[in-house]
Amino acid sequence: MGIKLVFLFLSFFATGKLVISLSLTSAYDKLSEDGKLNFTGIAAKYGYAYEQYEITTEDGYILTMFRIPGDADKPVLLVHGNTVTSDCYIIRGNESLALTLARKGYDVWTINLRGTRYSRSHVTLDPDTQPDQFFNYSFYELAIYDMPVTIDFILQETGQSELIAFGHSMGTTLFYVLGSEKPEYNDKIKLCISLAPICFLEHITGLASTPAKFAAELNLLGIATDTQELLSYSVTTPILQALCLQPTGYAVCIQGVLFYLFGYDSAGLEEEFMYTLFGHFPGGTTRKIFDHLGQVYNRNVFAKYDYGTAGNLIAYNSTEPPEFDLSKVKMKSVLIVGQEDFLARDADVQRLNASLPNVAEYLVLPYENFNHVDFIWGNNMTNNFYPYVFEVLENYT
Repeated sequence: MGIKLVFLFLSFFATGKLVISLSLTSAYDKLSEDGKLNFTGIAAKYGYAYEQYEITTEDGYILTMFRIPGDADKPVLLVHGNTVTSDCYIIRGNESLALTLARKGYDVWTINLRGTRYSRSHVTLDPDTQPDQFFNYSFYELAIYDMPVTIDFILQETGQSELIAFGHSMGTTLFYVLGSEKPEYNDKIKLCISLAPICFLEHITGLASTPAKFAAELNLLGIATDTQELLSYSVTTPILQALCLQPTGYAVCIQGVLFYLFGYDSAGLEEEFMYTLFGHFPGGTTRKIFDHLGQVYNRNVFAKYDYGTAGNLIAYNSTEPPEFDLSKVKMKSVLIVGQEDFLARDADVQRLNASLPNVAEYLVLPYENFNHVDFIWGNNMTNNFYPYVFEVLENYT
């Protein structure tokens, strides 16, 4: 018996990598065509021209931006949230927000924030050999470095002085930080449409509330294990394909996890879409971003990253991190929330609404099951979301 166990043990180490590789390959084969295509591949499949650019931030990160050309007088910037990429705006094909805007004649631009699937490069830093330096950023750096170079590049290419912006989830957070820290950019945004706005997090519910409460402890665990990058596309996405693209995958991964995180809407995220989704999700993030969001939740203030008393004295000359001054965010804003959203809760967004000086409209979508990800992945956006979006665009631009 002992000899058999030793044989099995040795056999595992000899063949384990091959078995895992075969399993991941088999899972990848189950993806839909759109699940296997990247952003530009999906655009081409549905008959749209595209352009791809690389832009470099002030602190050296190389960002990939995709464009679906339209009327250069009507540039629109789409900014994705945490753990996803610009793919989130196109993986619904013809019903996606990117292609719907393109059909309406808008000049559509989508950015991929630093460290994610398409923007994992730097002029000097290597994310694989220098992760401590490469992934040392929270949403603050995304806002003050990634956003300005993106906006300026689009305005230069189109010859415009302002653009329309969409943000989803943490993608909205970046505009509040940008408007506060670099107020000159308020004048470069004609209208900012915030989908599932994330600023204050006091009332979040569902599965995310537990790790948020213990964000400090989880961050210490990440430091102890030298973990900087989280949910990377190259590592995590194939694993999720192997786990979730199984007969029980929808019940386990979607109904048992994603709905507990984002809100329940089986009509919005149906089983068939899973075979596209897990070709693109997740797209990568950092431990520090999650820690910063956890600080916002636990301190109940929208402030810069908390380095602790000693670190704050060095960074801010103060024992507490400074709060962002939302009164400086003077860009015209529209806030749109879903009734079943576990993360962008109405009570928290109402607090944001009261803090911003130029909110043109606050809209709660009437579809009662509209959750956090229905804004980007929803199955019926054409009926329960887009009519309100294009009414807003018509009214305020």
